[in-house]
Amino acid sequence: MKKRLLLFLSTLFIVLNTHAQSRVFKQVGSGISTSLHSILQDGSLVGYLTFTELEKASKDSFNYEITIMDENLNDIGKVKFRQQKLNLRSVAFEQDILCLTYIKSDILGTTAKHKISYKIAAKKGYVSFFAQFINLQGEITKTFEKKADVDLYVALKEYDAGIRPLKQDIQLKNISGVGFAAFYGDKTKKSLLTFNAAGEKISERQVKEIAATYYLHTAGDDIYLLTQKAEEYGSGYTLYGYSGTANSPTLKLPLRDKKQRTLDILGFGNDPATGKLFISGIVAGKFQENSEGNVYDIYNGAFKGIFKMDINGAHKEDVKTVYSCWADSAGNDITTKGYINSAQGHIVPRPSFRDFEGNTYFLGSRLTAKKNKGALIAGIATMPLLIPYYVMMATGAFGTYSFDDVLLMQMDKNGKISYVDSIGTEIYKRKNVAPVFQFADNCSFYSLTNPDTKTSFLIVKGEKDIIIYNVHEKKIARKIVKNNNEVKTNIYPAKDGHIIVSEYDEKEKSTRLSIEAI
Repeated sequence: MKKRLLLFLSTLFIVLNTHAQSRVFKQVGSGISTSLHSILQDGSLVGYLTFTELEKASKDSFNYEITIMDENLNDIGKVKFRQQKLNLRSVAFEQDILCLTYIKSDILGTTAKHKISYKIAAKKGYVSFFAQFINLQGEITKTFEKKADVDLYVALKEYDAGIRPLKQDIQLKNISGVGFAAFYGDKTKKSLLTFNAAGEKISERQVKEIAATYYLHTAGDDIYLLTQKAEEYGSGYTLYGYSGTANSPTLKLPLRDKKQRTLDILGFGNDPATGKLFISGIVAGKFQENSEGNVYDIYNGAFKGIFKMDINGAHKEDVKTVYSCWADSAGNDITTKGYINSAQGHIVPRPSFRDFEGNTYFLGSRLTAKKNKGALIAGIATMPLLIPYYVMMATGAFGTYSFDDVLLMQMDKNGKISYVDSIGTEIYKRKNVAPVFQFADNCSFYSLTNPDTKTSFLIVKGEKDIIIYNVHEKKIARKIVKNNNEVKTNIYPAKDGHIIVSEYDEKEKSTRLSIEAI
């Protein structure tokens, strides 16, 4: 797939004889803004582009410039065009075609900030979904536009605060061998559109399922929508699948086990070996009321085990699920409450991913916690007096907890689970009542896979540094020290054992990309 994109890029533009090792993107003038976007195909990064809004061309239109880069940051070329106000939301690549989807409007960002101006503009203006297709010759060969049902007066007031007008933001994915799928929701409807590689609309489905959030995904020529009822821990997920040209879902899969316990998703993507959808995560038991994942609940066994799910097609019979309880671990290393003896703590599972050999990995901070039952009883008894209770809380009398090392667990292709390794990071300790773990943990995690070498890496972002861990060699490959708290750092895969380090400087409002060896 990468060779196809590189062929596309080299045919599309004159290749410049540059081998960029670092690039800086910064707003260069008043009224000129640039945003950086990844080019994705089948979930893999295959290039980058910058989208720049240049000077105003007329009363309601602007000049725009798209700069294309390959995955090693080499400039390939540019596309220039004129259009009304655009907000680029997503980019995808399929069959030598780039598809870009935007929010388009003739009033957003161009209307004077005044209540009267908003009312006048709302009477005649519009907001629409807009798609653009670029072919091998660097031409915009096809566009598609569909007006959205939006309360324009409200949208104008919220736009300057950074609130986008669509109720569900635009999502775009390539459909392997077919074209593209796009999803968005406005005031009255949720639309799922498909296009062929020539930019012609194939179908338009109206999604009837009601949820708080929707996640669009494609695997092969199947389209999936993962819905979530509420944006809080323990809320229910349901997976809907559309096979071929079916207008209604051919798969409806509530994510619960046979005991109706919640399945919390930690991994959601395509298996690197098969290209089919997989889901993995934890089996959650009952948490204390309103605790939403209190760390003491986890320590007392609120998580019952882990699961993996292989979805080989958008029908119920294509789904295969494997559940593994903690007690089924290799050598009985894990207790029924999830305590890992060899790691001397519980894992607070966060991300999960699949390697090329069919193993599913779970990554999360090590949790140790302890309650002082005597102090809790005394605290409850003295609560009406207030002062003794708050003194006990301030001194940590009720208990302690800590997050320190990052733990790695594995579920092999047969469903057997085992503890793999511990990755050292900063120690985070607190006393008193333990909070929701998502807000207490001081690390973030994600995985990278090199498809050329079929090697998986873990990225552990702590407060002081970023650790790159080689999963197959079970060792730290590299550490990147963060020197400035105002700089947000992310890492993306590149070629030949390299990574792309992205650093966004809050103060300078600039993004620096650099290629570095792992």
